[in-house]
Amino acid sequence: MSDSIPETSGGGASGSAENLPKLNPVAVLLALGSDVRLAIMKQLAAGRTLNVREATALFKQTPESVGKHLKVLRAAGVVDWNPGADRRQSVFSIPAARRPAPGLLDYGFCVIDLNKL
Repeated sequence: MSDSIPETSGGGASGSAENLPKLNPVAVLLALGSDVRLAIMKQLAAGRTLNVREATALFKQTPESVGKHLKVLRAAGVVDWNPGADRRQSVFSIPAARRPAPGLLDYGFCVIDLNKL
């Protein structure tokens, strides 16, 4: 199976879930199909933000590996990306409208309870 994810429109939307872009279900499920990416999502689903440096230390991965995983999540539209002064300072998060409760993700086509995984 490839980690190549179909690009989805937009990111960075806020407000209610209705205002967020529609996501490609296949892209979302492929993006969540990695233990490392799922661990990243569990951290972000609690409302936390992460940059590559923090994620590298937290998950004991190389910056290149973490960057690849975050790129896959971003391409699928499941995380927002806010650029920093350089790539290491860019911040990743999950829009609040997609997090109805800590550990719970609502993608419109499905709701995922990360607390049970």
